[in-house]
Amino acid sequence: MRISNPIKIDNISQVLAKSGCAVCAYLKNEQAALLKGAMKPEEVSDLCNFHAWALAATSDVRHAAAVLLRVLKQRAGRKGDQRNRCSVCDRLLAQEVEELKELLSTFRSGLVLKWMEQQGTICSVHGDHLRQLAPEDLRSTIDEIVHRTSANLEADLQALLMHPGHARTGGGALGRAAEFLTSQRGVNR
Repeated sequence: MRISNPIKIDNISQVLAKSGCAVCAYLKNEQAALLKGAMKPEEVSDLCNFHAWALAATSDVRHAAAVLLRVLKQRAGRKGDQRNRCSVCDRLLAQEVEELKELLSTFRSGLVLKWMEQQGTICSVHGDHLRQLAPEDLRSTIDEIVHRTSANLEADLQALLMHPGHARTGGGALGRAAEFLTSQRGVNR
């Protein structure tokens, strides 16, 4: 499991032009930052399976050890099967809602909305979440973006079936399809 090095991203508009879902790209970067030290050990009360393993795979051994030690001590004080929610998942969920609202506000700019309608990508998971937050007049546009993304992926996967030698395992069209169907790994758990 590889966690990429986070880059400085101030808001979701900076990742709109990525080839995949902009929300997933933003959250993947945020997740990497949290696991590599942006979330202090004292801010972590528990970890899910994915984030415990992802943390163990990071290159910052001291940070990972401090966080895992904290979680071990937190769990030792609990009885039986009691567990807190994953602190990384909770932080990502809060960030996801904030970025979805930011994305909706950028839609008010006619240029951004037009670009999203023509070229923008959003996964089905974040399309559903965005639709829930969107005003009624934007919901059909969100549906169209998700539908167009799905249709493009179907064409890419059909092409791979015809020419499987051109596939990149875990990436390319296969990775984009997995992301479209389930969101980014470690997000929305």
